[in-house]
Amino acid sequence: MRKEFLEISVGELISVTGGILAGTLLATLTNKIFIIPGIFILMPGFLEMKGNIFGSLAARLGTGLHLGTIGTNKIMTRPIIENVIASFLLSIIVSIALGLMAYVATIIFFKSSDISILFVSILASIISSLILIPLTVKSTLWLYKRDYDPNNIMGPYVTTVGDVVSIVSILLAILIVI
Repeated sequence: MRKEFLEISVGELISVTGGILAGTLLATLTNKIFIIPGIFILMPGFLEMKGNIFGSLAARLGTGLHLGTIGTNKIMTRPIIENVIASFLLSIIVSIALGLMAYVATIIFFKSSDISILFVSILASIISSLILIPLTVKSTLWLYKRDYDPNNIMGPYVTTVGDVVSIVSILLAILIVI
């Protein structure tokens, strides 16, 4: 019980610290975000999406490790590849939906028709997924190999890292699209 408490406490400490980092990063780069109308409409859903999708990926991997359907010796096993592909595709599909909703909301609220918000959403999703997928898989396997329960740590960890990576990905996508 003490071990689980310590694992969860460390995970939450990482989450709080990372949240402060993500908020500070967002606050310092606000001028870049205002370039495209409606980015602040897109941002909450986009940040939430990464934590949910990759937190679920970590949970599925953790469960597979506990059940013995996923081994720690090889990363390129069928269950891991299938989960990675599903997470990547889900991330792209949801980013398209979020981009379309942000585009429509921008038209309604700001009377501005700038389709680049859709491209920013998709590109930022691809960039962040390419970073978060290997990080999630390797971190989950690494924790399990060292006798930690990934289900106690990976949820807050992936959500926090996902926030930071997502903010950077959106900024990179804005710079690429503009």
